[in-house]
Amino acid sequence: MTESSMPTTSSSATPASDAAWAFLLTTLENLSGIVRSDARDSRELLEGHRVLTRVLALCSEMAVDVDPGAPRFFPMTTPLRQVGGPNPDGEYDLCTLVPGRGYRIVGQRGTATYIGFQIMAGTGLTPRRAAGYISDRDLPLDTDGRFELVLATEDPGLPGTWVPIPSDASAIVTRQYIADYSTEQLATYTIETLDAAGPIPELDDATFADQLTALTWTAVKLMTLHRTVAPDLLHRPNELIVAEPESLGSENTTPDNLYMLGMFDLEPDQALQLDITPPDTRYWSVALENIWHECLEPHRRHSSVTNKGVTPRADGTVRLVIAGSDPGVPNWLDTGGRGRGFVLLRWLDHPVAPDVQVRVVPIAEVTA
Repeated sequence: MTESSMPTTSSSATPASDAAWAFLLTTLENLSGIVRSDARDSRELLEGHRVLTRVLALCSEMAVDVDPGAPRFFPMTTPLRQVGGPNPDGEYDLCTLVPGRGYRIVGQRGTATYIGFQIMAGTGLTPRRAAGYISDRDLPLDTDGRFELVLATEDPGLPGTWVPIPSDASAIVTRQYIADYSTEQLATYTIETLDAAGPIPELDDATFADQLTALTWTAVKLMTLHRTVAPDLLHRPNELIVAEPESLGSENTTPDNLYMLGMFDLEPDQALQLDITPPDTRYWSVALENIWHECLEPHRRHSSVTNKGVTPRADGTVRLVIAGSDPGVPNWLDTGGRGRGFVLLRWLDHPVAPDVQVRVVPIAEVTA
């Protein structure tokens, strides 16, 4: 085909998506500017831009790679994509929902320490909100450990457990926490629409514009967590604060989790000691993140630990040591040589924060 015979399309034929695309490009430049402004050294700069690419990949799956007639759960995290402050000792799946449509989820509970289903609502520029939650404590199981959930605005009278959802329900997120991967089996589940799928819809200008806009705003949210979630911690290093789910955004958490959050800021010869009196709860964990709230290579680095993975003292207390080099004691969490980053503690089913003592010490003086 010669150049003169190539078909041409006027850009005015897709004005909405053209504008959304321009908005995305401008936003990417702005987010790069934030990375350059907030990075303290070249490593943080490089990791910030890499996080941006990983955020874009996640947001594309969330907003663009969807088929209304064929819903699917996809993993929000991968061994290398650990953005948005996830639990690296957990599994997160998301499925986009079409507002007003009904769905059926069929699954097998497995033996993971925890699983929860969170309904999200809100479309377009409306802020997303948590609109429903089913914890494993409330999950109806048959004798074989199977479950069936029917998501609909009104009870359709179908087999399974009806879960009311609002008319603007837009996604469902599942979280599984695994205390010990060597012994626990993940839950499995599938989702389908209650009505017939219908033909594959042709992409139109307005739909693609909405997808690009959703991608862009979600990327902004994930790339600015260090500025929006307890930003004062940047100026209060090496201490922990209790963070209720509401303070982290109810759309980002579940009501049965309690968090403690802080920023480590250490010299190469320093370590941060956390002395913990563990609560009597089925699950807790500690994870390290870089300044962009990305977990620190958990597939290869020991930068997180669960209650099943720690070595307690004789009195039941636990000392965790955060440092860039091995201090030669149990429960070392490896920063990979980063000077600063975040530390996040999760306590499941425990409404009151346990006692945690925090102290900066020279690595040479670290003891078990």
